[in-house]
Amino acid sequence: MKNKYDMKYIDERIEGMIIAKLSYYRLRVRDLVNKRHAANYPDLHYISVTGAIRDLRVWMQMAKLIEKAYDGFVPSEPYAIYMAKKLTN
Repeated sequence: MKNKYDMKYIDERIEGMIIAKLSYYRLRVRDLVNKRHAANYPDLHYISVTGAIRDLRVWMQMAKLIEKAYDGFVPSEPYAIYMAKKLTN
């Protein structure tokens, strides 16, 4: 039987993982865009940038869905997205 402490631990782990992924992809997009002119293969680099942006959008949508599952509504900015922005500024 799962108790409330196990569920709280799992919830905190999920939130931490989402914040880590959002922070990673925000920094990756920033790094790829900064190095866009120094790329040896511009077409391949463009695909990498668009892929990182697409992955960031997916993780942001996942954060919104999880926030909605907890509270029943989606705030203007879920806590995971807010924390990822705060960590990567």
